[in-house]
Parts: sequence; C-alpha cells; structure tokens
Amino acid sequence: MKKMNVLEILYKQSPMDFYAVHKKHTVIKSTNNAFSLGYKFNRVLSEEEIDKIWGIIRVHKRISVIFVFVLFVALLYEFIFPKFTLFVNNNWYVNAFMMLVLLAIVNHLTISISAKLLEKNLYSKFGKFEKVFFTSSEKIDKKYYSLFKSELIKGIIAIAIIIFSTTFFSPFEYTQKLIDKHRYKDAIKIATLGAKILPIAPEWYSLRGYANFQLENYNDAILDYDKAYQLSADNFNIMNFDNKIFVKYYLKDYEGAMADFNHEIKNANSETERDQFLWDKAQFLYNTKKYNDALALYNELIIKAENDRIFLLKDRLYLERAQVYKKLKQYDLAKLDVETAGISDFDSFKNPIPKPMLMLDEETFYSY
Repeated sequence: MKKMNVLEILYKQSPMDFYAVHKKHTVIKSTNNAFSLGYKFNRVLSEEEIDKIWGIIRVHKRISVIFVFVLFVALLYEFIFPKFTLFVNNNWYVNAFMMLVLLAIVNHLTISISAKLLEKNLYSKFGKFEKVFFTSSEKIDKKYYSLFKSELIKGIIAIAIIIFSTTFFSPFEYTQKLIDKHRYKDAIKIATLGAKILPIAPEWYSLRGYANFQLENYNDAILDYDKAYQLSADNFNIMNFDNKIFVKYYLKDYEGAMADFNHEIKNANSETERDQFLWDKAQFLYNTKKYNDALALYNELIIKAENDRIFLLKDRLYLERAQVYKKLKQYDLAKLDVETAGISDFDSFKNPIPKPMLMLDEETFYSY
C-alpha cells in the first residue's frame, strides 16, 4: 500500500503543478484553478518551453494577486467602509452572505481576466491548443516540487512573523504610548494614517480625539469622538460619547451637550442603554447647576430602579439624589436618601456625582 505524502498532495493543488506530460501531448493548467481548466498542446513540450511557460504563469499569478488586492481595496473603500452602518445593522449571517457574494464576484472576475490573458499569451508563443479538463500527472517534476517546498517554507515563516508581530506589537498601544509621552502631534499622524488604512476602527479616532484635545483642537476632538462613538458598540462606545460630552462641557457648550443626550435617549437601542444616557444626563445637569432638572431625572431613575432594573444601582442613585437635595437646601430629604442608601454619617459623606472627565482608555472608563 502506497504511503500518503501530504506535501505531494499539497503540491498538486499548488501553482507549481502547472503541467502534465502524456505520450503525445502536454496539458498546461490555467490560472483558473477553481475549475481545473487545462490547455492541451498536441505535442510534448520541451523542458525549455516548460520553463518559459512557468515564467509566463508566474507573471500572470503576480498580476492576479495585485489585481485582487486593488479590487479588494476598491471594494473596502468604495462600498464596505462608506456603507459600514448597513453591515452593522444586519445580522451576522446577512453580513457573511453579502461578503461571500462580493468576494465571489471579485474572485470570478479576476480569474476570468487572468485566464483569458494567459490563453492569448500561450497561443502567440506556443501555437494552437484545445481546452480540456486538467488532471495532474503521476510523475512529479523534482525541480518544481523543490520550488514548491521552498515557497511553502517562506510562507510559513511569513505567517509566523505576522503572528509574532501582532502578538508583541499593537499600533493602538504604540499610539497611546506617544500620547503618554505628550507627543500629541506624532500620535495624530499615526492615528490619521491608521484611520485611512482601517477607517472602521474606532480606536484611531478615540486616540486622535484625545491628542487633538490636548493640542486645543477642540472641534476636531469632538468630530473624532463622535466618529469613534458611531463606529463602536460596547462600553468603549459609551466612553467615546462621554468624552465628546466632556469637550462640550469644557467649552461650556451645554446646549450642544443636551442635544446629544436627548438624541441618544430618543434613539437608544435598549432600555438599559436609555437608562445609561439618562443617568449620565442627570449627572451632567448636576455639574452644570441645573439642580431641579437633575432632580426630576433622579426621581425617574429611582422609580425604575425600584422596579428591579438591574443596571440601575439604587443605593448609588439615592446618594446622588441626596447631593442634589443638598444643593437645593432640602437637607431633610437629603438625609433621608442617605439613610435609605445605608449611610448613617451624612456629614462625612463625599459627593458621589463625578464631574465630566476626559478618558483615554477603557481602564480609565471603568475606574470612572
């Protein structure tokens, strides 16, 4: 029983297995590997001719790779990225289907063009041929088999280097380190380049927003945080929204901040998300000395918390409302809220309502 050689099996699926010599004819495999298309010459091609054909195929393969890359970039930047919200709003299987269809179209277009060009090249240099189904020869060419193994090793090394690089180097962490060193202009350059390469990564805009704020480019910071917020969909998302609110708070654009809060509350995806924005809005109203408006919101949130709304922490809400009552000089109600929250010494109680602050990363957000 013949032993199975995995390398030989892989070789027969590789571009290096591009010809098969029979008794009176030679078949060249097309670049259209998916359909095993072959070109049958009614003669045995010489070794020199085989080498020339390999050179032609190699050029066509390289052109195909470049062509696929260009089409893929065009697909990303002309369709997928501009319509990113279309993909976000769909279920994963709808997105997967759309991507598969797009990739299938790109792949079919590429291999069809490449195959046609190869056919013209072969015809002009080696004469007439007929299209047949390509079947690999039992005999393996040692020269191209050795080439296959060397290319395979190069590929494995390249993959290992990429994995190693991504494990020990993160462009986001590098940009954040530049910010830590107050190299804000350099951080903006890196983030801007990263945003051009991968414009759907919210981290680029968040980092650039932080650097822009430090350089007093406040409007740019607001635009960056808004972009990061629109692209993300988790706690990092809320952090970016809070950062945008902070910049407006810093600029005393309270009306603009209120408009942002009201828009997000109206368009929240869930009750939990709406509660988060209501709570943030209540704290913002307190910090802008709109105590009566803040009190109305805390009353609403506490009622929700009493109805087993898990996200809303009742004790925390009572403590924050107590502080609002204190500012309104309703000390008895403040004391009652503190006692309800389980704190007996009101005088030693510190203000639990945080002021808006600029956050750089998720660690800052969670501590906040």
